[in-house]
Amino acid sequence: MKLKTYIYSLAFIGFAAGVATSCEDMLDKGNDYVIYADNLLINERAEMNTSLLGIMSKVQAVAVRNNLLGELRADLVTVNATAPDDLKEIASLDINNVNDNIYNNPADYYAIINNCNYFLAHVDSLASDIDGTKFFESEIAQVHSIRAWTYLQLVLAYGEVPFVTEPVLTASQADESKWLKARLSDVCDYFINDLKPYYGKLYSESFETNTGWTPDLVFFPTQLVMGDLYLWRAVKNQDPMDALNAAKSYYDFLVWDRNKQYVLTSNSRCAWKDEAISSGSLRTGATFILHTLSYSTMRSVTSYSSGWTAQTSDPITIIPMDSASSVGYYNDLRKIYNASLNDESAFEEAKVAPSEMLRDLSQSQTYVMYYNNTVTKLDKNMFSEEDIEDGLLGDLRFYCNYTKRGMKWNSKDVEYQSILKHQNQHITVYRTAQVYLRLAEALNYAGYPRMSRQILTMGLSDAVIAAEVLPYYQTAQDSANISYFSFPTAIFSPYAANYVPRTNKYGQVIGTGFLTQGITECNMWGIHSRGSGMTCYDTDYAPLAQLDSTDYPRTAEALLGERPSKSDSKYDYPEPLVAPNKPSTWDAYPGVVVDQETYVSANKGSVAVLRNKYKKYVSDDSVGVYKQYIEVDLPAYEAKVAAVDAQYEADLDAYQTGLQNFVKNDLAPWSRQAYQKIVPAEQAQIDQLILDEQALELAFEGNRFYDLMRRALWYGDNSRLATPVSKRDATVGSKLLTETNWYLKWNGKIGM
Repeated sequence: MKLKTYIYSLAFIGFAAGVATSCEDMLDKGNDYVIYADNLLINERAEMNTSLLGIMSKVQAVAVRNNLLGELRADLVTVNATAPDDLKEIASLDINNVNDNIYNNPADYYAIINNCNYFLAHVDSLASDIDGTKFFESEIAQVHSIRAWTYLQLVLAYGEVPFVTEPVLTASQADESKWLKARLSDVCDYFINDLKPYYGKLYSESFETNTGWTPDLVFFPTQLVMGDLYLWRAVKNQDPMDALNAAKSYYDFLVWDRNKQYVLTSNSRCAWKDEAISSGSLRTGATFILHTLSYSTMRSVTSYSSGWTAQTSDPITIIPMDSASSVGYYNDLRKIYNASLNDESAFEEAKVAPSEMLRDLSQSQTYVMYYNNTVTKLDKNMFSEEDIEDGLLGDLRFYCNYTKRGMKWNSKDVEYQSILKHQNQHITVYRTAQVYLRLAEALNYAGYPRMSRQILTMGLSDAVIAAEVLPYYQTAQDSANISYFSFPTAIFSPYAANYVPRTNKYGQVIGTGFLTQGITECNMWGIHSRGSGMTCYDTDYAPLAQLDSTDYPRTAEALLGERPSKSDSKYDYPEPLVAPNKPSTWDAYPGVVVDQETYVSANKGSVAVLRNKYKKYVSDDSVGVYKQYIEVDLPAYEAKVAAVDAQYEADLDAYQTGLQNFVKNDLAPWSRQAYQKIVPAEQAQIDQLILDEQALELAFEGNRFYDLMRRALWYGDNSRLATPVSKRDATVGSKLLTETNWYLKWNGKIGM
């Protein structure tokens, strides 16, 4: 598609007014830099569409470099020897030493910013329908959101940047030496406040693209941009409250309006078929399935409606790119990550390849199968060397996304590489699994690692949160914070939908126990399960930290004693009373010994037999025995049982009262204090698993350098970024120990 083809009227294509030579590097690129209604108030739908499309055409310019700057400088990929110097310079951090690297061009970010600034300065924000409904609220919110996102990408790339929020149209305005300089905290502070009035605005139903994908896919949800701003400010300042606000922002997108939208992780995954475990060979024809993760699936619609329901497709925001490399902004990632054909005779190998670190991380994961009520962990002995080389050992997402094989091309031996994520025309900015992982990261930093754990392992629902999260956070503030994150069980169905926790005698959750439902009914998959099987059955994955019982309230527990039982020796229940046979004449003549003739007439049978029975009846005095039983023995027995029962019930009531007091006054405070002691260790454990999961799930998508950077900031430890990258290139890793080397520099004007 070509966004530029929609900017169809010269009346709406503005000019960059005369910019002085001293600032030509920044903004003097001709009339391509500001696209707007020429000095007119933007108050018509056509002008609005044109202006938005113009802004989006500028976003195209930074899409490829955002991926490359976020991926090539990190540890998950390596740049091949045949790659262009521009890519090698990024990977080696030498991009600052040259002035002609095509990916070191901050002017492209400022083109977006300047168009946004112009739009916001000229849009008629008061234009409304006769009923007072404002026409352009959604579009204005989106421009604020795109501008905030762009500034965040810019400052993450350069560290310190000139900051301007008014349109630059004159030489004086374009002198960036007069602009304020902003760093990460400044950008986050400004745009968190800037976005608040527009937070949660729904997408415009009137925006038109004339394409097969829905308009909301090209917009940047304000909740997600706000979440990113809060998350970066949280790690920069080591602030758990900002982390909580980040988590709330991500949640607000995932479960924003309960009548309209629920964003689900779905059951899309890369998985072995159940019967593979019993087939004798894991890799035999139909035993393996690629239950495809829909990384590149576009939501195709014929009409657009804001009346959303549950959404399970993965893309949330894309940057639509042009369809041909000869026109406009083409997605060069398709040729960088994949082998390609330039023409009928030219073959180009991929420029970037997965690193050994990514391969090792993938292989080190444990794939867990659950089949016929049996848990099986696949190990190395089940695979051939060829299988392992192909990526079948461990997490399957690497295998599902990456293909490499030798082949002949025009009689030459070549290496064909294909990465599924970069087969598509467009470039993804936000997708569902990524947002859930950032939610997990933010919740962990906010102090709730056990909730983050569920995102990785089981998937979230209110039932899971009630059983696995809330018992560990019993202060009023924690309960209030956690209650914000409601995932209605009627909508969100993890694999463990009929969840039943195992508890101890005090009702505390002591382990995972649950009944499963069919996979087809599951719509909330734990993110790690998207490639490593049934993670919720893997007791070795994210094991719960054990509480230190050194100061456990043993004295109070001893005073509580054991729960009373009727079998206890202290309760002297009488031996069970055996009732004598009830006389056959009792109902007709209760308590009376009748004469023989009356007895015979009262019973059926032979007269002779009955006369013999009568002799026994009189000699045994069965009426007297039974009368003694019901009038004396039974009442005495019941009275004794009632007395012992009363003692038991009194003891049980006392125990229940003592138990409630023990749990409330002794056990709960101890549990909270003991758990608080292990929270930092548990946070560190869960954070490493989230970081690993971000690598397994988001590899090749341009996130990795920034995921590592956030850890370095949160822990105040530059080695959190440097050490992983050192495994790819020790020289590059050593540079990253100095924070100023995290950022690009440009022409002495931008950068730290």
